[in-house]
Amino acid sequence: MRRGLPGTAGALLAAAVFFGGASTYAPLVWIGGLALLLAGIAGGLVLLGLLPAPRLDGFGIGFLGLFAGLVVWNGLSIGWSIVPDRSWEYFNRGLVYLAFAIVGVILAGSMPRLPRALAIALLGIFGAAIAWALLGKVIPNLGPDAERSARLREPLGYSNALALVAAMSLPLALWASARRRHPEVLRIASVVLLYLASVALLLTYSRGGTVVALAAVCAYLALAGDRADAIGALLVSTVPAILLGLWAFEQPGLVTEAQSYDTRLTDGLQFGAALVLAGAAVAALAHLGIRHERRWRPRFELTVSTRRLVGFVAAFLLVAVLAASRGDPVAWARDGFREFTNPTSGAGTGPERLGDFNSNSRWTWWEEAAELWTRNPGRGTGAGSFSVARRPIRTNTTVATEPHNLALQWLSETGLIGFLLAGGTGVAAAFAIVLTLRRLEPEERAAALALTVAVLAYLGHSLLDYDWDFVAVTAPLALVLGALVAAGRPRAPRKSSPFLAAAAALVAVAAVVSLISPWVATREVSNAYAALDRRSVSQAAEAARRARSWNPLSVEPLFAEAAAEEAARNDHAAQELYIRAVELQPENPRTWYELGRFELDVGLRESGIRHLIRSRELDRWGPAEPLLGRLGL
Repeated sequence: MRRGLPGTAGALLAAAVFFGGASTYAPLVWIGGLALLLAGIAGGLVLLGLLPAPRLDGFGIGFLGLFAGLVVWNGLSIGWSIVPDRSWEYFNRGLVYLAFAIVGVILAGSMPRLPRALAIALLGIFGAAIAWALLGKVIPNLGPDAERSARLREPLGYSNALALVAAMSLPLALWASARRRHPEVLRIASVVLLYLASVALLLTYSRGGTVVALAAVCAYLALAGDRADAIGALLVSTVPAILLGLWAFEQPGLVTEAQSYDTRLTDGLQFGAALVLAGAAVAALAHLGIRHERRWRPRFELTVSTRRLVGFVAAFLLVAVLAASRGDPVAWARDGFREFTNPTSGAGTGPERLGDFNSNSRWTWWEEAAELWTRNPGRGTGAGSFSVARRPIRTNTTVATEPHNLALQWLSETGLIGFLLAGGTGVAAAFAIVLTLRRLEPEERAAALALTVAVLAYLGHSLLDYDWDFVAVTAPLALVLGALVAAGRPRAPRKSSPFLAAAAALVAVAAVVSLISPWVATREVSNAYAALDRRSVSQAAEAARRARSWNPLSVEPLFAEAAAEEAARNDHAAQELYIRAVELQPENPRTWYELGRFELDVGLRESGIRHLIRSRELDRWGPAEPLLGRLGL
């Protein structure tokens, strides 16, 4: 198991990145289920003395304890959540991330040189994902969503998440390319990955991802000891990437939506040829630089102090601001803030959005999250509930799963307690990582530093998006954090505790059952509607009842069973089921709408109108408004 653990963990990370399914729940079931089982088995073997036990300091113990506390608090929020089924799913998501963190801690106890191995593994996984994304631009059939949107998004399913992967890969690639002890092939491949990640970043049109990537590069250069080599690799890779990106922005088949397949294929093949040629040039330049490093480096030694680097970056930003503002930075900043907070306009979907200040409703969602927190300061509205909780106060028809700011998300959904648990988890991890960096030997410290900057990139991006919902980026984060808080410490003495090992196995199995149950219920609901399509009413009702037994917190099985009763013309039973849905989620406007809609259909006009009005009170932009409008109300 000791030899198989790193490979299994790496395979799980690759599966999360490639098959995470954006923010959907179904892929989390099998990826998270395997992670929970791996954590349970590995933890059990540690407790049996068959695997080396990691030795954690107070901060490391605090990190795991606060992380577990945050997950438990998410679970407790089911009791008061306005959408308890969504909170259950969020609790399960937290269990999965906690499992990845535990695997990272156990890996640190088993592998003395874990940071370097983990950095190389992540570099390979992220690099493969970026290469696949770019290949989808070359061959349109590989990107089934390309006709609807030209923004690069696969295999993560979301452009901003792919941009975050590119941003997290940059410090790792800078580290791998600049370490002279690395094999030449690894250094050249890392420079090429810098180039590919930069191209992919541009083609996601992600403004937040671009800002975070620039910040991550600056942070690495400021903290790393080999910044001269890193700057060289950066210049060799990013200049061709920027030129290629600017050319790609002018090709309709690459950046314009709803183009014909022939146009997309022609422009895609041209882009592929340019991508390969420029990549070959980057590799050749990297090879020449590395091959002749001993000859030219003594003559052209470049020393860049942190103070000089910070001064250069500040001067560059000042020049950029003056150029963008045309000499009037105050008015430019004022107008930019007004546009950022403007809820009536959007940033578009093409390359032009890179220069647009509009927040795409983020400012509105942040205000809504803050208002929800002031109404429920202690415990929030329930984990994962923002999409429904915001409806009574929303002022437009925009749809938001989360407020696109992790700090405000914790505040609005889990209250001050959840926010403090999340913040405490981050603070404990930060102190533990600082101590880790101090005790590691130079080679491992350099890798750990690159991993730390990748973590900072995630944290920065999480203030602009809903990254917690994406297993593709949060699972790697959790495993890296677990590895960093425990790396470089002496192993604890092996002790056998069969009772604790059995308890760990039982907890893992229970967590897997909790993870699977909502997914099984969703499948049974789908089976119920499929049976209705076949006009098999009894089978539909039976499937809906099975769904309810698997997930008694969801209203979907009740709606499916009510539909079956409607098809059987059993109106009284259907009404009872709709009422039960309202009682289960009384602050969900949909439950009131379904009840009112049904009652109108069966002739209970007064009652139906009353319930539709309640639905409109909970969501003035919901489906009850047009239905009441047709009734003149």
